[in-house]
Amino acid sequence: MTSEPLPALRRTDALADCDVVVIGAGAAGLAAARDLVAAGLRVQVLEARDRVGGRAFTDSCGGALFDAGAAYVHYADRNPWVEIAAELGVSLLEHRGWGAGVHFRDGERLPEVFRRERQRGAGRLWELIYETEDDRGRSPDCSLLDLVRDEPDGVLQAALRYGRQAIGEDPERVGVADLRQLWEGPDRTVPSGYGALVSATAVGLPIRLGTPVSRIAWSAGGVRVESGAGVLSARAAIVTAPVGVLAAAAIAFEPALPASTLDAIHGLRMGALTKVVLAFDGERFGWPSPSDLYPLGSGFNLELWPFDRDIVIGTIGGTPARDLVRDGEAGAVAAMLDVFAGIVGSDARKRLRAGRLADWTAQPYSQGSYSYAPPGAAGLRDALARPVGERLFFAGEATSGGGDTVGGGMTVGGATLAGRAAARQAVAALRA
Repeated sequence: MTSEPLPALRRTDALADCDVVVIGAGAAGLAAARDLVAAGLRVQVLEARDRVGGRAFTDSCGGALFDAGAAYVHYADRNPWVEIAAELGVSLLEHRGWGAGVHFRDGERLPEVFRRERQRGAGRLWELIYETEDDRGRSPDCSLLDLVRDEPDGVLQAALRYGRQAIGEDPERVGVADLRQLWEGPDRTVPSGYGALVSATAVGLPIRLGTPVSRIAWSAGGVRVESGAGVLSARAAIVTAPVGVLAAAAIAFEPALPASTLDAIHGLRMGALTKVVLAFDGERFGWPSPSDLYPLGSGFNLELWPFDRDIVIGTIGGTPARDLVRDGEAGAVAAMLDVFAGIVGSDARKRLRAGRLADWTAQPYSQGSYSYAPPGAAGLRDALARPVGERLFFAGEATSGGGDTVGGGMTVGGATLAGRAAARQAVAALRA
């Protein structure tokens, strides 16, 4: 990155042969492309969407900005986006922390003692996740549900919340060993939008938008990439498509990928962390900015008036999220409005100005929110990150689990580190 002004994004009209073709202009693809250009290589980025940023996307509802995808700069003490934001002059704020909100059941506010009990359950959950020895005969990579099966209900509920609200999946499907290697640390937020910050790093790069890739032929001599825009030849390719897209065979590979790579693609899974946003006319129903509300039994966590904006962001994950989106945006907005009005009163219905649904599972170029490893699949991130024939290199949040990217899985920071690692591998292979 550089602090000097950069030229406008170069949108290429014709495909030209290059040294490395990068598939995808999300955080991993943009990071890889920048490092490849800095190394003096000819690069072409192909992006299926009509925008850059991937699953880091700053959208708006009723004129108020919100991050439809990634919203938190996790483990800020080592996340590369802290430095990138500083170089670009983008302000970050320390996150206020988790779990200090107000709990409700059937619209009734629960006493403070209930919140403290939930915090104790969460504390016990983390003790179990990081235990190094298990005297109960469980597999070292059991599911999150199996980990807490013999614990009190408060710990079981903590596992359910963590699985659905952090991973986007039900706890019986989430493997503990992958969670154990994830980095922890302070979080920061981006008032101007995390997606907007990621998109800013695309400036000056040779990117062709609206160009989904359908086939990659690879051999010792290089790669040929087919898309609606034609065929592009390159010496190597860095593929940053999400594992959901790869598992759906949206991109054909010839010859077929090695068994170890295919096992990783099909062994990892995509969660369903989904957001519903309600925009109001300025009425805040007596709640300060920001406020966190937890309506138990609804599946939602609610964040009120983030960055002093007149919106409420509801987050929902796992099976409740998949059920919610079956009725489309209108149904999802109505369901969340029912939950919110049950807390603040029916006046919320008259004050509503707009609603949005951010569902990554329905989008063909993501097919889920971000990756997770089910029980027994903890080593698959590292397997997916291994080069194929010194011509194909995979990168993204799903590959952030080995080498110097260990611990960054499921995050924009991890995707960025993985993109940089793939660029280093490609440069070394081509120079060899």
